[in-house]
Amino acid sequence: MSASPAEQGLLRRIAELLREVVGEDRAWLDAVGPDTRIDGELLLESHELAAWNLALRREYGDGVDLVAHVAGLDIDQIIALTVADVAAHVAARRSDGPAVGATGPVAPSTPGPATGPVAPGESGTPVMLAADGS
Repeated sequence: MSASPAEQGLLRRIAELLREVVGEDRAWLDAVGPDTRIDGELLLESHELAAWNLALRREYGDGVDLVAHVAGLDIDQIIALTVADVAAHVAARRSDGPAVGATGPVAPSTPGPATGPVAPGESGTPVMLAADGS
């Protein structure tokens, strides 16, 4: 049974994100298919997996946590992990963010009144000021 056009698009975009992370050319991308093994054939290193994870989360939402997914696999499952397996993980956990194949950055969420950047050494706990500013 062949993949639907949507599944093919997702597989292609996931492979494109990986190509961008590892810095390979288009010919390399053409050789990556659904059954390509992440560890056994692509020899992906841990820092590349982490960078791919960030790219996937940026594209498909924070629910797509490939690093956590891989951490939950046993060694045989890690060795057997394919691009199609990663696509299935993304499809199951993606948010209602960008459409398949969408490009460009995802807009950050707007922080609420009690959130925002925290300076180094601060706890991040909101501080309530009195009406006179003290």
